[in-house]
Amino acid sequence: MATASHKRHAGGRPRVLKRCLIGQRIEQWAAKRGLHIDQVADRAGITVPTLNRILTGRIKSPKIGTVLALASTLDIKVEQLTT
Repeated sequence: MATASHKRHAGGRPRVLKRCLIGQRIEQWAAKRGLHIDQVADRAGITVPTLNRILTGRIKSPKIGTVLALASTLDIKVEQLTT
């Protein structure tokens, strides 16, 4: 199984790649937690359209802060979203 890689963009912040995997994992963990995607977005402090873009792969490199917030919301480790 492929692992996530980190890449720095112009602003110096790391971004996490492998968004398709992340989208699948977010959906799996949300279902396990009994959370609707709207609830996940709200609790993670991101908009529903942003989360939908992550889930569908239209956001190719979610910011690490977003991934951290999603992992926290789902009560899991970041690695559980990215590997």
